[in-house]
Amino acid sequence: MKKWKSIGFALLYLAIPFLVQIVMSMELMIQMVIMQIQGKKVPIAFIDKFQKDYGYNLILVTLVNLVLIAGVGLWYCFIRKRRDVSRVNYRKILSLKSIACLSALALCAQFACNIIMMAFAMAFPDVYQGYLKLMEGTDLNVLPAWATLFIVVVWGPLAEELVFRGMVFRTLRKGFSFLPAAVISGLAFGIYHMNWVQGVYASIFGFLLAFVYEKTNSLLGAYLFHFLFNLINYGLVFVQEHAGIPDTLLDLIVLGLTVLSVPGILFFVYLYSKMFGGKKGKEDADI
Repeated sequence: MKKWKSIGFALLYLAIPFLVQIVMSMELMIQMVIMQIQGKKVPIAFIDKFQKDYGYNLILVTLVNLVLIAGVGLWYCFIRKRRDVSRVNYRKILSLKSIACLSALALCAQFACNIIMMAFAMAFPDVYQGYLKLMEGTDLNVLPAWATLFIVVVWGPLAEELVFRGMVFRTLRKGFSFLPAAVISGLAFGIYHMNWVQGVYASIFGFLLAFVYEKTNSLLGAYLFHFLFNLINYGLVFVQEHAGIPDTLLDLIVLGLTVLSVPGILFFVYLYSKMFGGKKGKEDADI
């Protein structure tokens, strides 16, 4: 009964981000209906602008996340927090050793994503090209750099961690052991991204985020890891474009780091596990 209860509540919480996706997909249709009611002809340029104006879509996603995801997530975390009796060592999470380990893990995860993207590029080139077009929306040239960094690096991870780790994984963990809870929440995180390439590596990344949450017993640890992962992504792009490294040398560095990425993930997962070893505090059984 406890497992079914945790699944039921997890599905309820999952409805929140997917509701956001539905709202986003309906936004253009609603605008078109309003224009038709007003007797206006919907211009093709209007549809093209909505589909191609990535800055507009990025801002819209942020606003919807603000209202629906983070709003409900904050309500859940602060209201339900009083039912937890587990302790969190925030000083240890924010220690230099912990941040260095998470940074190295995030760097390895970035290059491990290269393996997934290369596999898609070879096996499903059309799917991969669609993913590249989608990713243009998070380019630093779409909005002012500070705005894009805030949305993608600071705000997006906060909203997603509140829902997928603070609500979904935490709820599943009350009815299941770590492995099934992490796998289910990771798959849900991948599906939420709504495209095959990002969905595959987001599912694996979601598993790693659940691992960090499990070890630190805190959203802070998972958020910090997510923040570092997204920040390093932009850092790598900046180095590639402005460091002045010869292309041949750069390709060799990327190849070497990609080959070492999976062993690196295993090593730093082990290191972080040792750093936060021991049993986490017992949580209240109620969901």
